Amino acid sequence: MKQEVSFYSEGSLLIGDLYLPDAHTEGAKLPTIVLCHGFCGIREILLPAYAELFAQNGYGALIFDYRGFGDSEGERGRLVPAEQVVDIRNAITFMETLPHVDPSRIGLWGTSFGGANAIYASANDKRVKCISVQITFASGERMVAGGMNAEEREKLLSTLQKAWQRAVTKNKPLMLNMDQILTDPDSRAFYQKTVDAHPKLKNRLPLTTIRQSLECRPESHIADIGIPVMIIGATGDIVCPVEESKILYEKAREPKELFIIENARHYDVYEGEYFKLSAGKALEWYRKYL
Repeated sequence: MKQEVSFYSEGSLLIGDLYLPDAHTEGAKLPTIVLCHGFCGIREILLPAYAELFAQNGYGALIFDYRGFGDSEGERGRLVPAEQVVDIRNAITFMETLPHVDPSRIGLWGTSFGGANAIYASANDKRVKCISVQITFASGERMVAGGMNAEEREKLLSTLQKAWQRAVTKNKPLMLNMDQILTDPDSRAFYQKTVDAHPKLKNRLPLTTIRQSLECRPESHIADIGIPVMIIGATGDIVCPVEESKILYEKAREPKELFIIENARHYDVYEGEYFKLSAGKALEWYRKYL
């Protein structure tokens, strides 16, 4: 059972979909999972299959559009990780108000950049009781600039600094189309094949989004999480290399688990047998700890 819902986050109306088990008994309180989308994602892409699976197995599941994306209000294309973390925490607060949600049993699930956001949220919000993240990163700097030589890196940092100064002094941020800001071939290919069917995915982002990504360091915060942590990586991932998952696992506190999907690339995880592996492992984690 799916129903559209809405709630506010710092004045912006956010739109989401709430999934509930079909056999839900009126008055019963459900453990619930808030799903956190990745870079520039919108809720109708990739996440519904996970939400449906969780609901089929007795959980409430919320997917939603961050401010500035999809159907939610907010400045279009404004991607500030700290603001998205606030959106996640406000989603938790919203879930607490629903009569069919057990507020003492709320977990987070995050994918790609949403995994990093989920780590930040869990490190700061003690209401989160369990977390599962997949194909995410430990250091935004390594993710964005790890494959660059010294000259390329210096050129990028100089460009970002000039863009930041322009935005501050002239209020004229440099804007990029999505296909300009996505640099790896897997993300470009996924965007090109998806955007025609989902035009809401099309956005222009300020160049300073790259700086925000560089400064995102979940590895510095994961040790602050005192709840069970599941980390899922993929050996063929060139977007968020599997080494990033291993670093997060090493720095996380117990109870924790690292699950590596062999031979899968970043976007493979959302489909077919790889989906069954990633979603099934997360579900197993929630059954044990949520």
